[in-house]
Amino acid sequence: MSEYDSIEQLLESEADKSVHIECSREATERAMRFVHERRSGRRCAFFMESDKGFDRETVRSYLRFFSRIAGGAITAEEAIAHFGLKGLARTRVKLLSAEQRALLNFARMSLFEPEVVFCERPLADVTPDNRSLVLTWLGQVVEGGGRLISCGNTLREALLLPGSAFYEEDGRYFSAKTALGSEDEESDAPYEGDEVRVFKVPAKSDDATLLFDPREIDFIESVNRANYASVRGQLYPVSMTLEELDAELSRYGFFRCHRSYIVNVQKVAKVERFTRNSFNLTLSDAAHTSIPLAKGRAEEMRERYGWR
Repeated sequence: MSEYDSIEQLLESEADKSVHIECSREATERAMRFVHERRSGRRCAFFMESDKGFDRETVRSYLRFFSRIAGGAITAEEAIAHFGLKGLARTRVKLLSAEQRALLNFARMSLFEPEVVFCERPLADVTPDNRSLVLTWLGQVVEGGGRLISCGNTLREALLLPGSAFYEEDGRYFSAKTALGSEDEESDAPYEGDEVRVFKVPAKSDDATLLFDPREIDFIESVNRANYASVRGQLYPVSMTLEELDAELSRYGFFRCHRSYIVNVQKVAKVERFTRNSFNLTLSDAAHTSIPLAKGRAEEMRERYGWR
């Protein structure tokens, strides 16, 4: 596991990679200053949560302004189309929702054809319906040799983005594993005989222990060394390890899609690929939750369930 004593050390050591960091706002601001200073000779684009645009401008006039500054090959109209803003082209920026402002900022950045993209919580305000617009563009930046840096993410958001995920703990920074190694590969023992097996996932809720039927669970996730079961949009702490849960839940249609996730395959609505190495699963729950699918597990998942 990679460990760093500061966010500056992390960014310096991972200079040739895309990185996404769960960290404090103070660390995010330090990271932005570091990128400003160290990447000044490259085409950079920045998006901070405080970037709200020019209230008096319309979406079209705002992007045309930055298109003239960028002087690149991408036009304002192309950016409007890519990020689904056609219906808002004549709308004043001050009237946009938080999600629409986020899409506007991505459209602005795309005009500069950046080599380095720095974002503060890029997916925070983007709903699942529009997330693919953002992830597709970010994937194109990476495929074109660019570098992505995002800070302030939740770890789940960080794992969804193309690149390596890190988290902050007690002022230090640790890598979050993004693929299953051979030591984690479980042999799926076939179910034999007519024995009746009953299994429920024990989870905590205040002072009570809840016992969940596997069919109720959307996914299991591991965040900051703690495991949680997601049931109807709520996360419940579970004491079992992911290895123990994987061994029990595999016979109920669950799949270890990532070092940090076990998913109920019956709840998977869509599999998306944004780069050669970046896959996401979108669930059919009320929130249309997105969770990462490790590259090494994508092919196994397709073969196991007969997906093409």
